[in-house]
Amino acid sequence: MSKKNAFEHLDGEGVQEKFAALGIAPGERIDIVEIQRFSQDYGFRAVLYFEEEMARDGDLAADEKAYENVPETERPFISVEKFLQFAREFDPYSFELRLKELPIIIEVVGVGEIEGEPYMTGLMPFLDDLENFEEPEIIG
Repeated sequence: MSKKNAFEHLDGEGVQEKFAALGIAPGERIDIVEIQRFSQDYGFRAVLYFEEEMARDGDLAADEKAYENVPETERPFISVEKFLQFAREFDPYSFELRLKELPIIIEVVGVGEIEGEPYMTGLMPFLDDLENFEEPEIIG
């Protein structure tokens, strides 16, 4: 079964109900690694916003159009896949340790569909919320 078919075969009538079958609904909080896994398994886009107002009031299609000439890593939003890829490449050893000790919990802001492709948007925790996300102790 293709990933698109996997999403289409989730319980529910519309996109919102299908996402809800995975526990993804506005207001829910989900580990970023779990979002990545769901996205890969069910073939939907997962996008993180760094700015609360933009996340809550924005429109993903319009935001993507407005930032189409800006590299993804320099936008106020980024795909979960690209964010985790960048973080793992930047710090391949300790990033994984930190994720295990202190998961990054994303607030789901919205779900929808753009040109038949399901997506979810989430809000990254603010830096204040990540204050304990520091170098892990390495026992040698």
